[in-house]
Formats: sequence, C-alpha cells, structure tokens
Amino acid sequence: MTNWEPDIENRSGPRYLALADALSDDMAAGRLKAGDRLPTHRDLAWRLGVTVGTVSRAYAEAERRGLTSGEVGRGTYVRSMANAAINHVLSNKEQEDEDTVHMNFAFPPPGREENYIPEILTNLAQDPQTASNFGYQPQGGSWRHRIAGARWIEQSGLTSVDPEHVVLTAGAHHGMTVALSAITRPGDRIVTEALTYPGIQAISRVLGLRIEGLAMDAEGIIPDAFEAACRSNDIKALYCVPTCQNPTTKTMSTARREAIAEVAQRYNVAVVEDDVFGRFVEAPPAPISSYLPDLGYYVTSLTKAVAPGLRVGYVAGPRAATDRLTTAIRATCWMASPLTAEIAARWIESGTSEEILANRRREGRARRAIAMEVLSAWDKDCADDSTFMWLHLPDPWRTGEFAAAAAKQGVSVTSAEAFTVGRLETPHAVRVCFGQPTNRQSLRSGLETLNKILRGEAADYYLAVV
Repeated sequence: MTNWEPDIENRSGPRYLALADALSDDMAAGRLKAGDRLPTHRDLAWRLGVTVGTVSRAYAEAERRGLTSGEVGRGTYVRSMANAAINHVLSNKEQEDEDTVHMNFAFPPPGREENYIPEILTNLAQDPQTASNFGYQPQGGSWRHRIAGARWIEQSGLTSVDPEHVVLTAGAHHGMTVALSAITRPGDRIVTEALTYPGIQAISRVLGLRIEGLAMDAEGIIPDAFEAACRSNDIKALYCVPTCQNPTTKTMSTARREAIAEVAQRYNVAVVEDDVFGRFVEAPPAPISSYLPDLGYYVTSLTKAVAPGLRVGYVAGPRAATDRLTTAIRATCWMASPLTAEIAARWIESGTSEEILANRRREGRARRAIAMEVLSAWDKDCADDSTFMWLHLPDPWRTGEFAAAAAKQGVSVTSAEAFTVGRLETPHAVRVCFGQPTNRQSLRSGLETLNKILRGEAADYYLAVV
C-alpha cells in the first residue's frame, strides 16, 4: 500500500472532485504508478481530515474516469494512464457492451456520417493536392480553410465574417484555450455562469486564472450580476454559452444578449462566446459577438454538429487580436490538423455538413421526445432542440447520491457538482444526455431506469453514499 497523501487544500470545488483531480495529476507526474495500491478509505480520510464518504466518492469518481480499479477484499489500485485514456474515450458500442447506458457526455446524436466518409476519403486519396495537407501550414490555418471557417460561422448566425480574422483550432475546447490565452495572463480573473461547462474550469487551472460564477435566471447570466462583478473586480473576460447553455439548456434572448454586450463594452471586458450547440437550434438569436466587434471572441466547431473526431474548430476574434490568437495556437499545438481541416472545408463547401447536421437534428428531436415522455412526471429544463436535459431531483435526493444510485443501476449521468463554479451552492440536479446511447432502445431503457429510481421502484437503490 502506498503512503499517498495528496494536497487538496488549494483546489477549488467539492472535496471529492479535488481528491480525484489530485489522483489524476499525481499519476501524470509519476508520483503514482500503475499497480500501486491506494490507502483505504478510512486511512486516507483520517490523514486528510475529511469524511470517509468524501474519500469513497473520490475513489468512485476516479474509477469512473478509468484511473483506478477496485477489487473486493483487496483494495483500490492505480491503473495505467494509457488504460485510463482508453476507458475515457471508449466508443459508444464498447460502452454499451459494458451493460451500462451512458448518458453522461454531451455526444451528438447519430448523423449517418458513415454514409459520407467513403466518398470524401476516396476523393482525397485521388487528389494530388492532398499531399500538401500532410505538411506544415500557417498556424492560423490555410487561407482556403479559413474561408470555409468563415462560411461555417456565418451559417451559425454571425454575419460579415472576414476570413482574415478567423483562425483554425483543434476543436472548440482548444478554441476556448486559445481565446483565453490571447486575452489573459496568469492571475487574471474571469467570470462565467454559476453552472458551466466543466472544461472551462480545467482550462482556467492550466492558464492560472481565477474564475467566478455569476447568478443566473431563466435566460442565463443576469446582467446586473455581471456588472456587479465588473464593478468590484478587474475582470478580463466573460466565458458563456448563450445558446442551449451547458448544462441548463437555457438560451439568452436578443435583449439579454444586448444587455450583456453593453456591460462588457462599458467595462472593457472581452467575451468568449462558446456556440458549440448553436447549430442545433433553429433560428437562434444573433451571437453576442455581433454587438462586440472589438471584444467578442466567437468560438465554434464541427464537433457537435458534424463529426467530433475531426477536431476542427474556428475562432473569430477582433481584428487586433488575430496575431495573439495565432501565437496561442503555435504555443499549444503549432497548428490544427490540415488534413481534417480539408475534410471539414470540403464538407462545408459541398453542403455535406448541413446534411449531417440535419440528420443529427432529426435524431436528436426523436430522442428528446422519448426523454420528455419517459420523464414527464419530473421537473426539468430541456429546450426544444437540446440534446441533453437538466433534471431537477425531488426531495430527498441529492445530486451526487442520485448519480451514484443511477450508476449502481447501470446508468451514468452527470452530477451538478461537475458544473458548479468554485464553492457556489450546488443544485440538486443532474444532466442527462440523449446522444450517447447507440440507439433509441438503449436510451429508453436508461431513461426508464432513472424514472424507476425517482419513483423509488428500482431494486437496491439507495439514498446515501457511505
């Protein structure tokens, strides 16, 4: 057994997540090796001054991430980082074969993209110009790929986009990193929704940023809360998801977007607008960046709408920021993959991207209808075109306990704790995603299990993690 005793005092968020994060960091740093046996729940709780329940939840979270494996009667063991990565990105089919219905990641619903892959690969193989996409390209992307990116962005609702000020990134997550790298310096303070995409918290830690959550209402961030933060602190940037907000599915109205933009303009605060879900929504309001030509950083990608594996994203920033964005790309990955950018460009030019998106929309709506039917008795937020649901839990359920109970019954959902910024109060809710199960039958099965747990009808369900 190792003498592992992580330092979690300076980590924000729930203690059990801080402990799981510390485990991941120590594995990456080599302080824990594959095969190491971790301290018992009781021993580690005593060393850290936390409850046994906290350690139990941390170990369960680590096992969910594929970092550890538990053996009854023998203890908890560290897995290899390679195995952890493989476990984290298992394909849908492999996940379903584990007898678990996974609804914890916001994967897009199937879009029949397999029907379009043979043709694009054949065309690339036969085109003598394809070889150029295996070499170095400008860090911001080739001119042709940037033109395609500008077209994709304009189809998303941001008009008059100049390709000169569009840069290619390795997906939207990388785009957020690039934008914030261009705007901030370590120690700077940024704000976001009180409940937000967990990736922004990870990015903030890597960049050394302080992050603060803002109060929300039915439309998302409350402008007065944004202004109060700007007035009391030196805020460098706002990160937000105005359309189909993750995890609440809320969409800001045009008036709300204008109000947010007005505050940003008055206090000279950059806005990093994540519009990765925007293409699923029919006729959404104009992006916030429309009102902020000198402060808006519009981030989008083909991840949710077309193909996650392409890892192609685009950032449209202010004219004065293009060089800084390019520098950030060079520092983080040198350049986005030209080959996948070429596939994206050809699909955008031919309209194939729109066909795949239309397929995903149709499947997403069918799946949402199933979810609304099965969980009709419960309080929830789920916008018309959303591919996930924010499920409010009835008394006496707590978010972590419900997620654990669901996992015990073979269904994975995401606890609200994953989305809560800092030490803000965590609501009793979970995010339930519709796109991840391989088919509608599997989705329905998982949803019916959740319904049974909520109704107290599932065998062996429990209300506490011990």
